[in-house]
Amino acid sequence: MDFLSQAMVLAATLLLCAVPFLLVVSALAGRSAVAGLTRRLGLSPQAAADVGHLFASSATTSSAVTGLSWVFFVLGGLATAGSIQQLYQRVFQLPGQPWDWLRALVWLALVVGWIALSAVAGRRFHANLPVLWWTTIVVACVGFWWFTMWFLLAGRVAWRRLVPCAVATAVFWTGMLVVFHFTFSDMVVGNEDTYGPIGVVFSLMSFFIAIGVVIILGASTGMMWRDRGMSFRAALRRLSRPRTARRAR
Repeated sequence: MDFLSQAMVLAATLLLCAVPFLLVVSALAGRSAVAGLTRRLGLSPQAAADVGHLFASSATTSSAVTGLSWVFFVLGGLATAGSIQQLYQRVFQLPGQPWDWLRALVWLALVVGWIALSAVAGRRFHANLPVLWWTTIVVACVGFWWFTMWFLLAGRVAWRRLVPCAVATAVFWTGMLVVFHFTFSDMVVGNEDTYGPIGVVFSLMSFFIAIGVVIILGASTGMMWRDRGMSFRAALRRLSRPRTARRAR
């Protein structure tokens, strides 16, 4: 119950804080957030149109960011970083510490740079070399989540202990993207037909809950892997034993 509760809390934070932040970032960069979501999740034209009806154009969004909007824009991103930091503190059973807004701001800037880089380099790369693209995504996700855990926890957990957590999170993250690539379009269209535009929000909320599950499950799986003294080398040895025995026979 606590697992699902934490995943839903993080999903609510992403919906209320991360989504407005990413929408403004995309608008200020002159890009469409809907186009990026369509490309990453492989939305059908109908599903992309249903999602697009929820958001204003990039020009409208960027022109609306004035005065106090900048403050709430930055605070929304910082709240997202703080929520993920607190979540990792609970998963790794660490005592709470004062909110390090500077560390959260640096992480947020790196995330924005990561999104911008993947948006620029990902279009042609994904179209021409899809297999290499997915391989690169998995490797990059391992590095991203390893750095995220180590940085947001201020190095209080040894980086060696975080490697299995990063690998598990990257694998679950890739699996989530693959599953939603094949199911999200039907989910959006079906919910929109059943409930109207609010049904699209239900679909997006399901996606955010899945993100929370992946983050928690990845860290928990890596901790279990490490605490039980397991290793990738031992796993490969176990896989190779049946083959060796068959050859001996």
